[in-house]
Amino acid sequence: MQIDRDVAVPTRDGSAVVVDVFRPDGDGPFPVITSISPYGKDVHWPDRFPLYDRVPNNEHMVWETPDPEWWVPRGYALLRADTRGTGKSPGRLDLYGPQDAEDYYDVIEWAAVQPWSTGRVGTSGISWLAMMGWRVAALQPPHLAAVVAWEGCTDFYRETTYQGGLYANGFIDFWWGLQIEPQRTGTDGDDWREELPRHPLVDDYHRVRTTDLDRVTVPVLSAGNWGALHLHLRGNVEGWRRAASQDKWLVLHSGTHIDPYYADWALELQLRFLDRFLKDQPDRMDGVPPVQMMVRHGREVAWREAPDFPLPQTQWRELYLHSSTLDWDRPAPASVGYPASFETAPADEPLELTGPVALRLWLSADTDDLDVLARLQHVDADGNVIPGIGPQGGPVPMAIGWLRAAHRETDPELSEPHRPWHPHDRDVPLPHGEPTLLEVEIWPTSITLAPGERLRLELVSGDDDLAPLIAHTHPELHRPADGATIHVGGEHASHLLVPVVPR
Repeated sequence: MQIDRDVAVPTRDGSAVVVDVFRPDGDGPFPVITSISPYGKDVHWPDRFPLYDRVPNNEHMVWETPDPEWWVPRGYALLRADTRGTGKSPGRLDLYGPQDAEDYYDVIEWAAVQPWSTGRVGTSGISWLAMMGWRVAALQPPHLAAVVAWEGCTDFYRETTYQGGLYANGFIDFWWGLQIEPQRTGTDGDDWREELPRHPLVDDYHRVRTTDLDRVTVPVLSAGNWGALHLHLRGNVEGWRRAASQDKWLVLHSGTHIDPYYADWALELQLRFLDRFLKDQPDRMDGVPPVQMMVRHGREVAWREAPDFPLPQTQWRELYLHSSTLDWDRPAPASVGYPASFETAPADEPLELTGPVALRLWLSADTDDLDVLARLQHVDADGNVIPGIGPQGGPVPMAIGWLRAAHRETDPELSEPHRPWHPHDRDVPLPHGEPTLLEVEIWPTSITLAPGERLRLELVSGDDDLAPLIAHTHPELHRPADGATIHVGGEHASHLLVPVVPR
């Protein structure tokens, strides 16, 4: 292949974004797959990160990007760009802000008019690269023809920085120090570790960094991971559901943060999708259903195809909290202290729960505010937890939800019974000592209980026992709920709304 390195692409304000281009031998023209990130287009993956199982190990591999040695022989040009203010791109860092998205727009339009380009441009990549794909799609560059969004967020506040109103300091601190600081070209621009704690509510800082999904009209292949509980899963589901695109597909898979993108099944699906919309091969996506998902059966998975998500056949059922158990029957009034754990009786037949979950929790406390952290665990017949697969391969719960009590207000137009929507734009203190309803969004999951197995709901006060990059433990922003009272039964019937999929 031909490689053009350190090409300076002009942007609308005259500053340059520096890119590398990998393209097949010959004059072309070729369709173009683009990506942009602050991680360093010249940083060889093995030089900074350990290799995951399925990542190709070649001299051209860069973190979370498509592999040139796989895509170029299949007739595609690949373009990688350094975000302004990082790597070899000069200027002020405006990470994930309007200028960042406009730079990507300008890179896409530049690539479209090169003599080696067909004028059809797509985006692809994992995580940040997928997030930027969503962002630039909302700006509607004329030559953008398709987006592969693999584990990427769309809602900056709710998915990236303040899940349920809880500041994600564990991830932000870890990620900024590892990924951003080594590639910054100067001190100009925000440091999220300092800036984000100043914005605990949804304000203009968050709004300008949130994708307007009504403006995403290009074809989209959105891939979410059941184990991406702290960052990506919700964005891929909400992005797919709410994007205005006529042509869109959703994949929900399991595995590490990295390996599935490079797996054979995933590469074949990406190729079919991009052949369809970048090479104008109209039959390439024939037979691909709108939704494909790995349904989790304990430690095993089975693929399922579906026309929609949540699944149309879902039976939404209330699973009531008792003093220490979960049951389909409503209990008599009672109360229990926070933190607490609740568990179903052993299943007497297979029970599949696939989809979003909502927790309606009646709670009282003698404080203005507190943080609720809810986890769903799959417990086998011997009492052992069957974990999900986390981003780095370690164990994680099967689902997590969060809510700051002072952010309990919901938007009736955007809320759904299985997915409450919190504006997060003001604090409303808890009335001291009064039972108050908190509607907690628990991100989507897939759990299948075999006979003898149980579902456990854990309500905890902190999450520093999980991987550090999931923690919400900022000393000035964390509000432990220890000592609060959970109310069950009667007019305060706390319950989970669960997605039961009929056998």
